[in-house]
Amino acid sequence: MAFTRPRTLLGVINLSPESMVSDSVVAGEAELLERAAWLSAHGCGLLDLGARSITPTAAMIEDSEEQRRLLPPLRRLRQEGYQVSVDTWSSDTVRVALEAGATHINFTGAVISPEALEAVAAAGAPLMLTYMPYGDAYRMRDAAPVPYRLQGLLDHLGPRVEQARAAGVKEVIIDPNLGIIHPSTDEHGKVQLQNSVLWNLEKLRVLGCPILLYAARKPERLARILFASNVLFAGADIIRTHHPDLIEALLNAETIES
Repeated sequence: MAFTRPRTLLGVINLSPESMVSDSVVAGEAELLERAAWLSAHGCGLLDLGARSITPTAAMIEDSEEQRRLLPPLRRLRQEGYQVSVDTWSSDTVRVALEAGATHINFTGAVISPEALEAVAAAGAPLMLTYMPYGDAYRMRDAAPVPYRLQGLLDHLGPRVEQARAAGVKEVIIDPNLGIIHPSTDEHGKVQLQNSVLWNLEKLRVLGCPILLYAARKPERLARILFASNVLFAGADIIRTHHPDLIEALLNAETIES
């Protein structure tokens, strides 16, 4: 079994100090530019800038605070010539980010407004749509579990893809959101559900969209390597990662078959 190389690595930069992945958090311009350069050197053609943490215990912030954190680093990265995706579930932040130069939108909420879609289309920006049956990460905290199944992914993402296309968005990318499995699911069940999507990823291609997968940062190194390898073999078009050096090592690994 072979894998195809992803067309894009999407390297994560967190502007939220509450993030659970502390080594992706930057504070100040020097750290921002250092991480951007490191991600780029390890193959990331696109940077994913997020200013709102999905950590379950993180303080909930308003759109205004998200934008206060986001806009100066976004403008600085664009000055340096980087392609930058903005990770947000706020339609208002989508519009503001595009005005500030965002080249892509990674929309992680369930409902994007018609005005935000119009702005994405007008900017000619690719739009990533995430499976999010809970509305957004804040509302997920107190929500009852939603089963994580392939048909549910199709039912949720299909109409949103059509809505975006009808609004004039030229490129729509889908993300099955491997990390969305409800916290009440034990670790064995979570891995089984994630793999059930990974090994059947082609079924999502009926929507006619490139597929983004997140190579989640597992707490143990071997688990991180194994999960990232699974994501590669699943055939993702775009891989979102905090650790592109790990993806790079897997892509360059020598095996008996090679």
